[in-house]
This record gives sequence, structure tokens and C-alpha cells, in this order.
Amino acid sequence: MLEPWNNKSLLPPPINTTPFKNFDIKKLRSVCNAVIHVLSKQSPLHKESAIFSRFLYKFDKKFRNDIGYRYFKKVNSTLRKYLRLTLIKDVQNFINVLPDNTETILHIPTKQMLEYVLLRIMAFSKLMLRITTGSKQAAVFYLDRIKRGESHWMCLMPYALLSRVWSMAFVLLQHSCNWYNQLYPVLSQLEYKGLKFLPENYVLPPNLEDWIDMKNLSNVGRFEWSQKLNTSFTSLIDVDDEEELCENILKFVDKINKKNTEDLEQETQLLLPKNDSFVNVSSNIRKQNDDQGEAISRDSFKKIMKNLPPVLVNPTVDKVRREHSIENIRDGDSLNEFVCNEETYRNTSDEKSLTSHLSFMQWQALKNILLKLDCALMNKKKLEMKIKKIWKEKCLEYI
Repeated sequence: MLEPWNNKSLLPPPINTTPFKNFDIKKLRSVCNAVIHVLSKQSPLHKESAIFSRFLYKFDKKFRNDIGYRYFKKVNSTLRKYLRLTLIKDVQNFINVLPDNTETILHIPTKQMLEYVLLRIMAFSKLMLRITTGSKQAAVFYLDRIKRGESHWMCLMPYALLSRVWSMAFVLLQHSCNWYNQLYPVLSQLEYKGLKFLPENYVLPPNLEDWIDMKNLSNVGRFEWSQKLNTSFTSLIDVDDEEELCENILKFVDKINKKNTEDLEQETQLLLPKNDSFVNVSSNIRKQNDDQGEAISRDSFKKIMKNLPPVLVNPTVDKVRREHSIENIRDGDSLNEFVCNEETYRNTSDEKSLTSHLSFMQWQALKNILLKLDCALMNKKKLEMKIKKIWKEKCLEYI
């Protein structure tokens, strides 16, 4: 069975009054007016809830499997429940029954009516608590994405939105606790008239802050893995009777350094060969490769250099490089031939390619600009100047 504050189908009690001669109606009216004054100025929160739904529609495909996005959806569903809550209307109906101070006999609303208002405030506080915890949990995942640089440009806006909603919900949660704690003492002064509104075994909490556990609110919604654990060194370092902690820390560091140096020495002893074996190996190598050589004159080296054949140059490569040049473009046919040859040279990673330093996207941009030139309407000189200008901006400046 649902508790009364969590029951959507809970109907308000009938409007009824009981006569009182001495009653502080001014304090009760001021508290109710404060509730209406605060709730009537929540248009920023309503705008943020509208932005929430837009973000859900935009990021549903990209982040649909993300855990932070699921917490984001929970916050949005809680905001929609808050918008459907009619707390301001219920408080206004309660104020309309309150009498004026000019009357000698005051007709005060019944105890059932105030209990219903307190239940609505409890439901309101629970919604605000869920929004604060849910936004905190969702913000952990979005902040982690921002730190890692993963889709950070798409996570900054939801993170900022969660921060704004969290601050507004936290303030409203504090307001609701204040309203409840001011209205609850009035409950003992009122009287029942007719059937009781609450179930027999149900008792309203005397303090809403204790019921929500506001003291531990900062710890609610935290993940253990997202918090940094403090390492205690008390078990590692021994403290003397004189409690010379600094000296003990230095001794502890020296022990660690000694262990590290011993491990390094053992590794080097295993890796390096022995001195005797090294000498034997070097002596054997000297015996095997002991070649004294033959003395020659300096003039003989000059004679050898004169008798060498000339350096051969591949004529085809120079010819192709001369032909495959931007300066040889004269018309549309030569331009198409140049682009086609350059494409094949790039695909085969040939050294004849003139745009090998360009990336694929840069080459595609250059090729599209060259092919879009209307060569038929340009004379030869204008076409050459246009092509050289494009080649300088899109190719030579990237070297």
C-alpha cells in the first residue's frame, strides 16, 4: 500500500471549519503566503525543464546506452511530475478558507485540511530530493566525459543544465523543509471534524529535515568509485615513543630506495657478461679478422675516380616530371589529364606525385576546385594565372 504522500489518487478532504476564539491566524497566513510567493516565481525552473526535454530528443540516438543519460532521463521524468503537482493550488484553497482578523469568532480550517497540505509539501520535498540526487549522479558521468575529452562539446551543455537544475531544486528543498516545520506545530492546535483523513497507523513526521535526512544530503547520490580514497600511512610507518614522525618517514623512504637499487643491481648482473668471457671473445675476434691490409699511393685513388663511368640518370623520370607539372596546363583537356595522372600517382604512392604531402580531404578539395574551373570561357593566360593561384593556396602553402 502506498503512503499517503506518494498516492496520486489521494483526494482532498471536504472543506470545513471549526470555531476558535483565540488563534494566531496571522502566522498561519504568512507561512501560506510565503509558499505561494516562492512557488509562483519558478519560471526559470520551468524553462530549464523545457530545455531538458529538448536535450533528450537531441541526444537520444548518441547517448541512449550511456548510464549518465539514463540518470538524465530520470531527472527529466521527476521534473515532469513536479510540473503536474498542484501544491500552489492546494495552498491557495487552504488560504481562501482562512478568516479575517476582524472577526470575533474565527472559523479555522479543520485538521484534515492542514494534514492534506502537509502531505503535498512532503511530496514536493521528495521530488526536489530526487532531482538533486539524480542531477548529481548524472553530472558525475558527464564531467568524466569532459575530463577525458570524449564528446566534450556535447557534454558541456547537459552538465551546465544539470548544475542549474540542481541549485534550484536544492533551494526549493530547503524552502519545503522550512514550510513544513512552521506548519506542523499549528496541527496540534486544530481539531478534527468528521472522519479522519489519514490512516490509523500513519503518523506525520514532526521534522521534515530529519525525515529527508538533510544532514547527510551531501553523501546521497555519490558513487564510491568516483570519490578519491585517502591512503593512511600509519600502518606502514612506525612511531617511536618520542613521536619523531619525520625521521621515521625518511627512514621508510630510504628502505624503499635501497630495495630498488638492490633489484636493479641483480638485473644488471644477470644481463651483463663476465669480464673473462668478454676478453676471450674479443681476442678470438682479433685473431680471426687480423688483416694488415696493403699500402697504396694517393695518386692511385685519383686514377680510379677518373676511370669510373658517368652517373646514369633515368631519362623517363625526368621526362615525366617535366610533363607532369602545373605549368604544362593550357586548356581543359590538359587540366583533366593532369588531375587524372595525379590521382593515379597518389593511389600508387609514386614519387612523381606532386601532392603527396596533402591529406585525402585536402587533395579532394584541391581537385574539386580545379575541375570546377570553366576553361572554355577563359583565355590561356587567365587560366594559367588562376591555376597557379589555386595551386599556391591549396598545395604549396601546406608544405
